[in-house]
Order: sequence, then structure tokens, then C-alpha cells
Amino acid sequence: MSAQRLVTRQSYGWKEEEVAELAELIKNYPVIAVFDLTGTRANIIHEMRQKLRDTCVVRVAKKTLFNLAADKAGRPDVKKLLEGINKPIGFIFSKINSFKLSLIIDQNKVPMHARAGERADFDIWVPETNTGLPPGPVLSDFGKLKIPTRIEGGQIWIAKDTLVAKKGEEISHLLASLLVKLDIKAVLRGLTLIAAYEDGVVIKAEDLKLDLEAFRQQLLEAAQQAINVAVFAAYVTPETIKPIIMLAARQAMELAIEAGYADKDTIKNLLLRAELLASALAAKAGFSG
Repeated sequence: MSAQRLVTRQSYGWKEEEVAELAELIKNYPVIAVFDLTGTRANIIHEMRQKLRDTCVVRVAKKTLFNLAADKAGRPDVKKLLEGINKPIGFIFSKINSFKLSLIIDQNKVPMHARAGERADFDIWVPETNTGLPPGPVLSDFGKLKIPTRIEGGQIWIAKDTLVAKKGEEISHLLASLLVKLDIKAVLRGLTLIAAYEDGVVIKAEDLKLDLEAFRQQLLEAAQQAINVAVFAAYVTPETIKPIIMLAARQAMELAIEAGYADKDTIKNLLLRAELLASALAAKAGFSG
């Protein structure tokens, strides 16, 4: 057997094994998401594997092999997940729903060293500390960035905590280089979802985003509106009994005042109302004082 034929068979055998493994994942996991591999650092994929290991499998695979695996698993419908995607991708096979998966990924971004031209994801401070760096050309870099320093024990010390970049500001080549030397991370990076497949539906990344604060506010507003309706309908519950009694007392007071019913609770308001009416009548009649 020629060497070329042997290599071809070994390569085919590896692909068969890969397809079989992917087919098992497609069978066993109800949710499949794809993420963008472009520019994704290997350590980010490793970190997310660790974060998701109890509920998900993160796998990098060729699209052609995934499509073969989908047919092998008897789920050719999942192939529509890849339609229109023309970039290298990775897969997440998940037992949690796609919206929760998207939320977990967004909440577990990893701090990374910034590259020149990237924007800070939070305010970047250089703390007062011993940098461990010997005096040399790097001193001028600190100076250019207006970071106060002193020399002590033959090493460069940062003289005080210094803000070097605000959230959203672009990081220069000089600052990026210095932050690496100081091991200060300025950006958050994670997996970028493209789409997810669940219950026969492909959900695009933008539709997977959940604004939890807005959702929380909507729930609070809905709860308050429900209480208001219940109070005005006199529907008694532990939450509504107090405002129902307060509303009834206020309405009773207004009715008593309108009817001119005098007692210790209404007399003050009745006298005030009478005084206002008298003043209005006097003004109409042309009297004052």
C-alpha cells in the first residue's frame, strides 16, 4: 500500500471519528449555538469550557463535518443553523436554553491585555506599587503617560494611583505596551455568539440579548399596576388590605366634607372650606378683607 493511500485512509478515519462524536452531541443536546472564531484567543475558549463544563460542551469543528454529523444523528434540520455563515466558527452544545446561555456568556467575559487601538472596557488605573522594572528607557514611557514614578532600591515605583484611561477611550500603542509590562488588563473578551438553534428555530445573536435591568423594571411596574387595580376593585389580599383601608378612609373624608357632615375629623376642613367659599363670594361681590 502506498504511503499516500495510507495517509488518506488515516485522514478519513479521523474524520469518521469526528463526525461520530459530533453526531452524539447533536443527539444529546437540545440547544446548539455557534460562535465566531475570528480573532478569538485560545485561552478564552478554554475559560468558557471551564465555566460551562457542567451543562455544555464547547467544540471547534469544520462546518462540513457538522453537516455530515447532523445527517448521521437524524437531525438534518439543525443544518439551517449554519446558513449564511461564511466565517470560522465554534459550537456550543447546551442543556440550558439559548437565552440563559447567551446571558452566561455575556456575564463571564475574561479580562485580557489590551491591544493598541482597542477601547478600555472600564476605567484603567495604574496602582501605587513597585513595578519590579529597572530604571531605563521605560522611564520616559511613564513620563509620556504622566504616571509619576520614583526610583527605590534600584527599581521603578509608581508614586501614586493614576488613571491612565477612562472607560471607552482608545488605548494607544505606548499604553498597551506599558500595561502588558505591568500585567494590567484593560479589556473584557469572551465568546461572540452568532446564532442558536432551539426547538426547530434559529435565533440570531441580537435576539438572544436580555436586558435584565429593563426586564426587572417592567416587572416592578406590572406588579404596581396590578396592586393599583386590585385596590380600586377592593380585592383584598395581604398586599392590598392596607391601601384599600387608606383609600376608603380618604373617600369617606371627602364625602363627609362635601356633605357638610361635622365631627372632630372633618371640622377643620369644613371651616377651611367655608372660609375659602366666603373669600370667593366676597371677591365676586367686590369686597376685600
